Amino acid sequence: MLENLELIGTGFAVVMIALAVLWAACGIVGFFFVRAARVSTPTSQAPKVPPSAAVASRAGVPPHHLAVISAAVAYTLGPGYKVTRVAAPPHKVSEWPLEGRIEAFTAHRLRASWGPSTPTLGREPNKILRGQKQ
Repeated sequence: MLENLELIGTGFAVVMIALAVLWAACGIVGFFFVRAARVSTPTSQAPKVPPSAAVASRAGVPPHHLAVISAAVAYTLGPGYKVTRVAAPPHKVSEWPLEGRIEAFTAHRLRASWGPSTPTLGREPNKILRGQKQ
């Protein structure tokens, strides 16, 4: 019994140490990425909202959405880019949901050739269940 507890404790300690090492490695890599992002993007340059945003806002896109989209483009691609058009991609429904519905509804059919579809409730089961001819 004591040997089993020792084995379990050792395994638990090894797993916890491995997780701590992975956590530390991810933290170190993340530190260098954050440091590189701070050095490469100066905070004094605020992204400017292009004048075409006013045209896009008349098309139905709220101005605060345009500001966020423009800020994301400026942060991701850097200064010098401007948003000229904002549109949602066309939504095409996949065939998978329809195929799933077809499968679900065809599974509810009763197949008469498969034998009885209700339990016997204490009666002698039909001979078809035992593989005998009637």
